[in-house]
Amino acid sequence: MKDGLRFVDCDMHIMEPVDLFDKYLDKKFRDRVVLPVDSKGQFKRGMIVIDGQATSLDHEMQQHRKRSLPKAKTETSQPLSGSRMAAGGYLNFAIERNYDAEAQVMGMELEGIDIAVMFPTMGLSLIARDNMDPHLALALCQAYNNWIHEFAQHSPDQLKWAAMLPMQDVNMACAELVRCVNELGAVGSFVRPNAIDGHFWHSNYWNPLFEMHCELDVAMGFHEGTGAHNSHMNVLYGENRFYRHVASHWIEMQQALIAMLIAGVFEFYPTLRVGYLEAQNSWVPGILTRIEWDYPQYRDSHAPYLSLTPKEYFQRNCWAAVEGSEPEIEATAGLIGADRMCISTDYPHFDSNFPNVANNLLNNVTRETAAAIFMGGAGLWNFDEEAFQKAIKAMEARNPAAAE
Repeated sequence: MKDGLRFVDCDMHIMEPVDLFDKYLDKKFRDRVVLPVDSKGQFKRGMIVIDGQATSLDHEMQQHRKRSLPKAKTETSQPLSGSRMAAGGYLNFAIERNYDAEAQVMGMELEGIDIAVMFPTMGLSLIARDNMDPHLALALCQAYNNWIHEFAQHSPDQLKWAAMLPMQDVNMACAELVRCVNELGAVGSFVRPNAIDGHFWHSNYWNPLFEMHCELDVAMGFHEGTGAHNSHMNVLYGENRFYRHVASHWIEMQQALIAMLIAGVFEFYPTLRVGYLEAQNSWVPGILTRIEWDYPQYRDSHAPYLSLTPKEYFQRNCWAAVEGSEPEIEATAGLIGADRMCISTDYPHFDSNFPNVANNLLNNVTRETAAAIFMGGAGLWNFDEEAFQKAIKAMEARNPAAAE
């Protein structure tokens, strides 16, 4: 708990082990995945090449390294996010443990997290490309999902995870979701907001996947990752990652919500739960208002199936994450409801404010608003009182003081 408040981290990241695909990938696909090695021939973190193509365009598009400013000029005290964790030593405990599961739980204790839902790091862009062999995409997803299932067994009542799905084929995606939920204990899925192979989120192509999430009663977690091959931001902004990082996380989420809401996804699948993660959420009220503005002109002629207002759909089906320090949080909560918000620590990524994400939220909004946001992830990922009691017992078994 954080200052007596229950806290679900709706989006906490892991750092995949360097040998994940050497150990877990189906051997018939192993020669299509080339892992980086160091001077001793040992696997290391870095660019992974799949079928001759880097997993992230950041490796291919960046033409040169930008000249750094003198050290004194690079120091920052700006309040939102900043690449400060490494310099501050906040991740030393995790680096020393090579980001193992014990380090994951230690990070949760530092933030006061009861339950965390884990998302990938390297895997954010792993299969985010058009024209990828669906069977290879499935094998990569299965390797990751099998590994993170084992990772979570270190403390399964605290460590939850979202399944990576092979979006190149909707039927394969459904089958992998079923396997991960029913056999491995996943609490939902990780999907990217981008179009893939010409299919965007208003397309009937995805209906089986929406239906499967409803039948299994699990959530879809949209998560962008800058540098993916199929992001339109690459076309707009090219090799400058500053442009792409600003635009991709926010704008790609807006486009996904617009597509799903106007297409009637939430009308036809009223129990579907969707999270728009790691993109802040001050954009949500404006998008809902824009759709509402156009309702009189287009609803009857282009979307007669819609029976609710945009805000009503969002407040029934959707959650959007904050990262604690945004100045608009209280105002946004007043417009869409704090209970439709959740919080992402984004641990251990460079732009996270770990280990002060929860502190920032508490210092930024009223305690009532903070309490609702800390618990927003419980609504999204469907954690009940029993889940919290199990998490508390697991925490007490490790460290009685941390559960107080």
